Amino acid sequence: MKNDFFLLDIPDFSPSYEEKIEYGYKNKAGKNLLELLRNISKNHCMYCYALLKSDRVDTGNLEHSIEKKLDEEHLEECVQNIALTCSHCNQSLKRTGEEERCKKILPQIELFREKVNCSGKMCKQECGPYKELKQEYGKVSRIILQPHGVHGINSQLKYCLQYDVKNAEFIPSTRYQYDENDIDYIEHHINQFRLNDIGFKTNALVEFLEDVINADGKYREKKKYSNYIVDLFMEKLKDFSQTDILKLCENLYTQYFLEFRSE
Repeated sequence: MKNDFFLLDIPDFSPSYEEKIEYGYKNKAGKNLLELLRNISKNHCMYCYALLKSDRVDTGNLEHSIEKKLDEEHLEECVQNIALTCSHCNQSLKRTGEEERCKKILPQIELFREKVNCSGKMCKQECGPYKELKQEYGKVSRIILQPHGVHGINSQLKYCLQYDVKNAEFIPSTRYQYDENDIDYIEHHINQFRLNDIGFKTNALVEFLEDVINADGKYREKKKYSNYIVDLFMEKLKDFSQTDILKLCENLYTQYFLEFRSE
């Protein structure tokens, strides 16, 4: 089995906005945007990929990629500046280093205010001034801002992640020839959201493996697990026989037990 079988490509959640619909942060426009982002992400956090559902209640927050307090007049309702996240990423992890990066970006905020001519809730694409601000913000934050992601300044490659099933960790995508600056940026993003930290990393795939083993190689495609990586892994298994699925899951589960039991 090829090693790239065990690399799950984290999808691009970038939404397409309908021309005649108002999107935003508050009121009806906010509800429209929330519904759109839930659909495009299949109701998952755009930073840690956790399922935004608890029992029968949908959770999750509309989150400002660039802090709205830097320019509430233009950034609060900026459709391109709003993503969907879990409360932990929004209210805790993304705020790490917020005060320092906000101070560093103030000169660029002033330039943004001078240049921007905002069309508000009918805006369907990133304007030039916002793109410039986003690029400068990225230099100080090294966060892959959602919902539209980030491109390398020099390489112009889109920053993407993969989940390495064998090693149970998120990594910079191996599908791109990233340079050292790109790798540093993406790894900083992974650390910012503590995607691989003990105590924070997802156990969703382990739960899936246990279910498959207990069911002798069967799994329910419609069952919702706590992280999107399980959906991606199930997609990889769709053409496998029940026997092969059982064998693969048993091998992975044994490997996890031997390598990560100390965690």
